[in-house]
Amino acid sequence: MPLPSIRFGLMTDVHYDIMPNASARLEDFIQEMVNEDVDFIVQLGDFCHPTQENNPFLQVWNQFKGSRYHVLGNHDMDRNDKQTMMDYLGMQSSYYSFDQGEFHFVVLDGNYLKRGDQYVDYDHANYGRYPHLVDHISSEQLEWLRKDLRETKKHTIIFSHQNLDDSELGLKNGSELREIFRIANEAAGYQKVVACFNGHNHLDGVKVIDSIYYIHVNSMSYYYMGEEYDVIRYSEEVTGKYPILAKSAPYEDALYAVVTIGAGLITISGRESQYVGPSPRACGHPNMAGGHEVSARISSRQLHY
Repeated sequence: MPLPSIRFGLMTDVHYDIMPNASARLEDFIQEMVNEDVDFIVQLGDFCHPTQENNPFLQVWNQFKGSRYHVLGNHDMDRNDKQTMMDYLGMQSSYYSFDQGEFHFVVLDGNYLKRGDQYVDYDHANYGRYPHLVDHISSEQLEWLRKDLRETKKHTIIFSHQNLDDSELGLKNGSELREIFRIANEAAGYQKVVACFNGHNHLDGVKVIDSIYYIHVNSMSYYYMGEEYDVIRYSEEVTGKYPILAKSAPYEDALYAVVTIGAGLITISGRESQYVGPSPRACGHPNMAGGHEVSARISSRQLHY
């Protein structure tokens, strides 16, 4: 008998504190997930800062009555320590796993600096001061992951903020994770680890390594082009309040996806939007990053496993 399918809503990188209309984007997502009657929802990080002023935004997220899961992003620790963010979101641990139906899901935390043999939490944007030390999974977490995968017989999906397939744009010790997945699949004798979903890079694309899908989920809000690009897209007043807009290409509509996982098939139902103002290519941006095309979409896909 085929396994019953699981459906979940997926979003990432809304960046409430630096983007206009973030509440409206989140409201759009939550209403659509209610309409779609998904089993649970996941956000892959860079959500909001843990302040009292942001409580109404968090309340929008909490309007979804089903299960809700958080992944920590690097910018979630821009103004605070990791524990403060976890407390704000109601997270008991920064990495954890859960089962839904016949499937197993793992949430990872790549927000560590590595200093020698020590792993240091992201805290008050310290990652910005040590760019050569950023984006690691701690050794303790790697051991936990090995044990977690040994103890499940279910097909497994991995959620992380940073990507696990590209050490330049993602986790610096991603190769260790990929080896853990390869060994888990080999020991199981079947495709136990099926796919990994990440945010962080604001890209839309898929890579396949050792028969595992590594899926970049685009930001709900924008693509950051860089300091060398400067375009007024809304108004001087709005740009003054949200200065990152001048260096970014925001999307007109909220991007998110509904993911359905059944026997041997992952179906991603994405969304496509347009840029507010000129596209990155029109601004002289190369329009590529990490081997993926920069775009204002989350592509709809069917991925067999």
